[in-house]
Amino acid sequence: MHFKINSKKYEYTSEYVFLNSNEFNVPLIEFCNIKGYKIPHYCYHNKLSIAGNCRMCLIELKNSPKPIVSCAMTTKTCLSNSELFTNSPLVKKARENIMEFLLLNHPLDCPICDQGGECDLQDQAVFFGFSKKRFYNYKRIVIDKNIGPIIKTVMTRCIHCTRCVRFANEIAGLGHLGVFNRGLQSEIGTYVNKIFQSELSGNAIDLCPVGALTSKPYPFLARNWELKQVNTVDFSDGFGLDIQIFLKNNTIVKILPGYNSSSKTNCWISDKTRFSFDGMFCPERKILKSLNEKKHNKFFWKKLFEDLTQTIYCQDHLNKHHLTTKYLIVIFSSTISLEVLNLLFLISKTYSFFKLRNCEPININNDIETNFISSSFTKSNLMLSDTCLLLNTNTRFESSHLNLKLRQRFLQGNFKFFSFGSLVNLTYPITYVGSNLKILKSFVEGNNLICQDFKNSANPILICSLDNFNRKDSNVLIDFFKTLKLHTNFLNKKWNGINILSTNLNNAGLNSLNNFLSITEKDFKNSFGIYFLNTNTLSANIKKIIELKLLNFVITEKGLNKIFLEQNFNQQNFNQKIYKIYPVYNYKNLPNKVFFETSGTYLNTEGFFKKTIKIVPAFQKSKEDWYILRKLLNNTKSVTFLSFPKINKKVQYNSNNLHIFKTYINYHYFASKSLDNLTFYLNTKINHFSIINQKFKRPVQKVFNTKLKFWLDDFYIGGKDNYSIFSSTMIECSLNLRLETTNFN
Repeated sequence: MHFKINSKKYEYTSEYVFLNSNEFNVPLIEFCNIKGYKIPHYCYHNKLSIAGNCRMCLIELKNSPKPIVSCAMTTKTCLSNSELFTNSPLVKKARENIMEFLLLNHPLDCPICDQGGECDLQDQAVFFGFSKKRFYNYKRIVIDKNIGPIIKTVMTRCIHCTRCVRFANEIAGLGHLGVFNRGLQSEIGTYVNKIFQSELSGNAIDLCPVGALTSKPYPFLARNWELKQVNTVDFSDGFGLDIQIFLKNNTIVKILPGYNSSSKTNCWISDKTRFSFDGMFCPERKILKSLNEKKHNKFFWKKLFEDLTQTIYCQDHLNKHHLTTKYLIVIFSSTISLEVLNLLFLISKTYSFFKLRNCEPININNDIETNFISSSFTKSNLMLSDTCLLLNTNTRFESSHLNLKLRQRFLQGNFKFFSFGSLVNLTYPITYVGSNLKILKSFVEGNNLICQDFKNSANPILICSLDNFNRKDSNVLIDFFKTLKLHTNFLNKKWNGINILSTNLNNAGLNSLNNFLSITEKDFKNSFGIYFLNTNTLSANIKKIIELKLLNFVITEKGLNKIFLEQNFNQQNFNQKIYKIYPVYNYKNLPNKVFFETSGTYLNTEGFFKKTIKIVPAFQKSKEDWYILRKLLNNTKSVTFLSFPKINKKVQYNSNNLHIFKTYINYHYFASKSLDNLTFYLNTKINHFSIINQKFKRPVQKVFNTKLKFWLDDFYIGGKDNYSIFSSTMIECSLNLRLETTNFN
């Protein structure tokens, strides 16, 4: 059996169809495009279902009385000795007529349209349109709709391809958009006066083939041929999705989704990824940098490092005379790159008065990578599972990319969701079990009704946010996981279904390097200075310490002068409350570069390394983080009391712990021989050591009765990144979100 496309024969056998069933079950338009016969269309068939009404994809089928719609037919329906024509005179005439209908009421806005230069209707009108005009009446006018601070609507240009409607229903999971009225009065908009409130609403701008839906923050800024494209990664969540940066005059004007080479797809990006970049270049930062340039001369950095060196030298000298050791506490967040993190680690090993502290406490065992790196988020692994347990995780706000994957897996069928936590709309049905740890304890003990669902499931998945380990009783969660591994199929030789979701880009890289302690009240007491490095001073942990000091739960020494160093892109992070509770006499600001002004390497939540490059030039006085730390390391060589520079020039390795461990293990087998160091290494009869599996009674763990609450209430300005809170677009979206989610509506 065979069929022809434009007189070119294609063989068709049952074995070939069986081996290539995916190729012959696709819509006919997609098959023809794969074979090289380009057919114009407006159906976004790569990610949306085929339900368009533009009819530009007409082709001619042999012995058919009229052209057929290729997006509405599969390839198998045209294989029985049929012949297809994609460029016959009938097809060309039909496409000209369809294009004439599309342009019937479409305004001539190409010179002033933001979509000009990248408009599908504009391109197809040139190649497939009719050169003469037959319509001389007045064009239809449609009133513009206000659907939010992100999407600008010019509904007169709409051709009713229904891409945005299908995106809102099938991808975003919110039926906010629809088509109402009939015939000539058809319009696309919201059924009631409300906005398109979704964290993925900005993707409708990319889907619109005309200028009906465009970007509100990007009106009349640039044309497509004026922009320069650079590929980089997203900074707002733990996945680090590939994105495209578009520049004009060395300024970022817009961000679009990039191409993922591993999955070979273009992903949907969130509104925070698309529009929060203006927070990096907020007006406050420009004003403060100009003030710095007026105050200081061209030797700004040289003078700054000299002052820092003298201050640290004096504090080190006081440590010797007071016979006490006061530390310089370096507080950092997981937004810094691996290069900066390694440089900080080297500085802490070189100088004994440098102490590294993480901004947020993470009580997790990072000895094994599977404890903080997830591997079940791929499409193939999700297809193997049929049950998912969400442990206090709002995937819609914490990781919109993962939430889309879970929704698409649910739409394919045979997939159930269970959730421990607060009630939230994740755009797919979920069975909520509760928000108290007692209910989770009953589930682990096997006394809950949902235990049978996980016992009978082949490959269940558990998704837990990394912020759940900020609790003081997080060891209980780890014990719960161990118990689940014994009695369920969450973990076996071929499957690891326990996944820890990182909420920041480099959380996994932070845990892979070392187990850093978090900042506490004792660190504020035993320090002569605080060094904030890319840290929001209003984070949850620091905010708690401030509140404890204001309530006089934390008592600091009076009369002790301290220094305050801040290496942040915006000086507004220096809060007045810290100044009140912390006696600062010397404040220094080290202006550093933002994410798109520097290069670095990050480790995302799936274990992939993400590399960024410098995209835009920085302000004159700002430097990269590694440059500031390296200069600080070079300028502090004169500090000799507690640093021991002669000894710390060498990298030392201590193997005493490894030797003690080997001696202890082999003591169970060869006690008399393994006591001596020489005989321990020279004895060839000793087998490879292995830990003896002995069953001990588990210690009783204390469980707090507090409920599991989400750490992220506001998607737009409540994340872990340092930039979205300064974005004017994100602030406006946050105001609309608070109005929509109030209890008085």
